[in-house]
Amino acid sequence: MATFTVSSGTINSLTRTLPLTKNTKPHSLFSLSISLTLKASKFTLRASSMSYDKQLAAAKKAASLAARLCQVILLLIISASFLKKVQKALLQADVQSKSDKSPVTVADYGSQAVVSVVLQKELDSASFSLVAEEDSGDLRKEEGKETLQRIMKLVNETLTSDETYGNAPLSEEDVLAAIDSGRSVGGPSGQHWVLDPIDGTKGFVRGDQYAIALALLDEGKAVLGVLACPNLPLSSVASHNPQDPQEKVGCLFYAQVGSGTYMQSLDGSTPIKVHVTDLDNPEEAAFFESFEAAHSLHDLSSSIAKKLGVRAPPVRIDSQAKYGALSRGDGAIYLRFPHKGYREKIWDHAAGYLVVAVLLSEHLRFRSLPLKVPTPYSHERSGRPVSLFWQII
Repeated sequence: MATFTVSSGTINSLTRTLPLTKNTKPHSLFSLSISLTLKASKFTLRASSMSYDKQLAAAKKAASLAARLCQVILLLIISASFLKKVQKALLQADVQSKSDKSPVTVADYGSQAVVSVVLQKELDSASFSLVAEEDSGDLRKEEGKETLQRIMKLVNETLTSDETYGNAPLSEEDVLAAIDSGRSVGGPSGQHWVLDPIDGTKGFVRGDQYAIALALLDEGKAVLGVLACPNLPLSSVASHNPQDPQEKVGCLFYAQVGSGTYMQSLDGSTPIKVHVTDLDNPEEAAFFESFEAAHSLHDLSSSIAKKLGVRAPPVRIDSQAKYGALSRGDGAIYLRFPHKGYREKIWDHAAGYLVVAVLLSEHLRFRSLPLKVPTPYSHERSGRPVSLFWQII
């Protein structure tokens, strides 16, 4: 039995704390996910007799519509790409920088508004709580009025594309309120939704991978997760040919505690139950890591992969789409080691964690241990460091 314990305090001594050699051979499951300094509540997976079917249906609908909005924005950009200067101007107009220098786009705001509106219409809005990445502060400024107008138009077009919501358009104030409904601080009791409206904004801007990541916590426990990945191929990323116009893309992954993990196309194909890889030989393993070097220590990941005997180069993908690809067996390992001082947030991993953890909990030779939460308990939006423990039996 090998136990992998990784936290921000162990990065410098990682090669000593991980008893791995080139000849290390894991048992039948070799899906190892190492994420450092997750910011979360008591973020554990538990068996539950309670059904979350209604919440899952609402989450799938919300994430799918948000993905539709994002795809429309990308199509608008692509349609102007015959003039590179026009495309560059469109991107620059749509991308702003937040206080932490991370980018935010019209699609981020629009996605968050759509998810908020759909969840509140489909579920009991009286007890609605959403912990999400964006707020409307910049949009309420004078220089944000034009951007707000565009967001309102996109949100209304997206919602009316689904006949469920009729033709009553949202006002500017409605859209701002929907975005700001994501300012909940959460907490250890009750139900709280966790949303990253576009995880992998840089990937979105490049036209690469991104995800709408939505999870539900109940009494501090992750109970369902949904990942809408508009640019992820329905086939394995290993065989993906972005130059092939016939290759279908657009995946929706979803999981509920006790019910497994499923994948379907964003256009509504029949769901299929997915399974992590059963690869035995680490030399044949594919491992994922962040596309952006600023998000993870690539050199450290390379060192760990070498110790495991992995021969293939890393597959670098933006966003929590990596968790989706991992859940269906496209790869065997996901390594993420944030740089010192980088603060992950609960929305950076909540949905993806659940999508994979549900599968791992079903595997007889693998169990995921709970994330240890420092005391005092905190569910702050800024989060506190949490260490992730995986145990391969």
